[in-house]
Amino acid sequence: MAVLLRHRGHAKAARVPTHARITGEADAVSREQSAHDMATRIERLAQTEPGRLGLPEQTAAPAPRNTRVRLLGQGESYTAWRLDVDGTPPLVVRVTRRAPEDLPRPMSEEFAALALLPDGIGPSAVLLEQARDNPLGSPYMVCGYVPGRVLRPAEWNDGLLAAHARQMSRLHARAFDRCGDVGAPAADRATYLSPTRLFTAGLTWWSETFPHVIEDPEVSRLLPRVETFMAASEPAFRRLERFALVHGDLVVPNILVDDAGTPRYVDWEWAEIGDPARDLAYIGGRVPAPPWYLPLDGTRIRRFLESYLRHVPDTGETLDSLETRRDAWEVYERFFSSLHFRTRRDTPEDRRTGLYSHAVAQLTAGLHHRLARS
Repeated sequence: MAVLLRHRGHAKAARVPTHARITGEADAVSREQSAHDMATRIERLAQTEPGRLGLPEQTAAPAPRNTRVRLLGQGESYTAWRLDVDGTPPLVVRVTRRAPEDLPRPMSEEFAALALLPDGIGPSAVLLEQARDNPLGSPYMVCGYVPGRVLRPAEWNDGLLAAHARQMSRLHARAFDRCGDVGAPAADRATYLSPTRLFTAGLTWWSETFPHVIEDPEVSRLLPRVETFMAASEPAFRRLERFALVHGDLVVPNILVDDAGTPRYVDWEWAEIGDPARDLAYIGGRVPAPPWYLPLDGTRIRRFLESYLRHVPDTGETLDSLETRRDAWEVYERFFSSLHFRTRRDTPEDRRTGLYSHAVAQLTAGLHHRLARS
């Protein structure tokens, strides 16, 4: 289960206050107690009202079922717990860490996306509880457990990238003629996806919410080049007429690989009906930042795209058109991630590991180098 998460351009990111370094130890104790309390609640609910977790109801006067609850990971919106109950497949209970109105995307959107997944791509949709007044104390969803582990960047060889491409081709096999939210009526979706419009909307959100980030001199120097690059990609997007269900956040930590080398995808919070090239851009490229984005040179990128095209339906998509849009999504994603990571600098985790400061430096340098070529 991915723990390292970032936010899209229009999403909300919380800055950790300076006093966190003073209260860090107390906060750690509080988090540990809170985690224990939630695990106890999930275990109790599985025993007393199993249907509320998508489990089969017990027969009359049953013997207590052996139940185990284990913390899988914690992102900025959800905490994920593995639930094992004797006689049933393992489940994952994802409990919100924010009020529903503060989530970047509605829970119902992610749950609707899970219901559309082909077998073997990601978790199954089991149960959605959106009411706050429930035994767990927060809205939650239950989905199937996805086996596997997050691989280190060095483990991503060409064979694994090809397997990833095949899985994405299966995910993208169903065609849609409009793009937008998964749960929206078809008539409310758009027939055209504009990268400049998306970029402008994201930039407006950041300017209003974190003006100090946009005013950072490094960002100010990058911004005109990014805007020019996105505008230049607009004609390629105008020719896009076939959309698909996309994960929307297929970075390395959201890909679990099992012992047989099969990749599967978790954390579908950003799923939508959109451009398949978006999913192809997030694994990595010329603007790397491990552990999220792999370093891939032009040769490996084209080999990856060729592998994908060998398995997708005959859509008329060419390597050049796919690569142009993939490149645009790469710049889009890396730029907004660099903004988000700037809000994470000086947090307790960053002071301890340097993770976000290093990512900002990598992404900023990578974007300058990438855009100098365009």
